[in-house]
Amino acid sequence: MRSKEVRAFVTTATTYCDFIDSHISFEEKENLSKLLKSLSQLYAKALELPEVEPKEEHSIDLKFPLPKVEFKSYNVYLEIFNPYCDTTPVKGCLEDDITDIYSEIKKGLILYEHGHELEAVWHWKFGLKMHWGEHATSAIRALQSIKSC
Repeated sequence: MRSKEVRAFVTTATTYCDFIDSHISFEEKENLSKLLKSLSQLYAKALELPEVEPKEEHSIDLKFPLPKVEFKSYNVYLEIFNPYCDTTPVKGCLEDDITDIYSEIKKGLILYEHGHELEAVWHWKFGLKMHWGEHATSAIRALQSIKSC
């Protein structure tokens, strides 16, 4: 599974994870702008991933350390999960968003690097729909709001 869309996603995913690994504090607006760009590119490239089904139904136990990220005064934000149904804002957390996204993307990268390419693509695409995509769109909105302040 080495289509140009998959290769582009792998490159963008690696860049995203490397960026998170190399930054602990995201309080400076320059780092927040870079994070917004990296996360937006990751989300856009994920939308282009092909729909696939994994060859095998197996679970690989992947353990790796999660980076510690800090957003300090920018960490908590308000959002509405479904603008067509919910009217009461809830609190979101950038540290949770970025760490959850990192975890999902990193798992796929490890699968991909170990030759489980189809499973990696399925993992990224499934996670986009069911988990990390929500974190990404919420974080993008929050980061864009910070940039606009």
